[in-house]
Amino acid sequence: MAKEEKAPKAEKEKKGLSMVVLLPILLIVVVGGSIGGTLVTNHFLTGEKTAAAETAKDSSKISSDEAIVALDEFLVNLAKEDNQEQQYMKVNLSILVADEEKSAEAAKNVAVIRDSVVNLLRQQKASGILSSAESVPNLKKALKETINQEYGSEIAKDVYVTDLVIQ
Repeated sequence: MAKEEKAPKAEKEKKGLSMVVLLPILLIVVVGGSIGGTLVTNHFLTGEKTAAAETAKDSSKISSDEAIVALDEFLVNLAKEDNQEQQYMKVNLSILVADEEKSAEAAKNVAVIRDSVVNLLRQQKASGILSSAESVPNLKKALKETINQEYGSEIAKDVYVTDLVIQ
C-alpha cells in the first residue's frame, strides 16, 4: 500500500513541475507575439496612413502668399419647389485669393462678388443643396466659377462655406 500511495504523488509532482515550466514559457510566447505583432502592424499600416495624411495636409494648407477674404453673411430666398413653402438660405462664405493684391481687389469689388453669389444661390433649391455628399462641393465649385466669370478674371482660387443654414 505504501508503494501505491507514493506512485500517485510522484505523478502529481511531475504534472506540477511540467505546469510550472509550461506556463512561463507560454506567457513569454504570448507576450512576445503581441509585441511583435504590434510593431509589425504599426510599421506597415501606419506608414501608409501617415504618408496619405501628410499629402492631404499639404494640399489643404494655404501658402504664405495666398489670402482669405471673408464675405458678409448672405441671406437669400431659394428657388421654390413644387407644393413647398418658400425656403431661405443663410450662408457665410470666404474666398481664397492668390495674394494680398487680389485680396485688396476683392475687397474693392465686393459688390460684384456678392451679386454673383446671390444670383447663383437664388437659383438653387434646398433639395438640390442637401441631396447628397457631393452637392455642397459642387455648389462651391459653381460659386467659384460664377465669381470668376462675373469678375472677369480669376480672383477666387477656392470658396469656403463657413456657415450654412437652410430653413
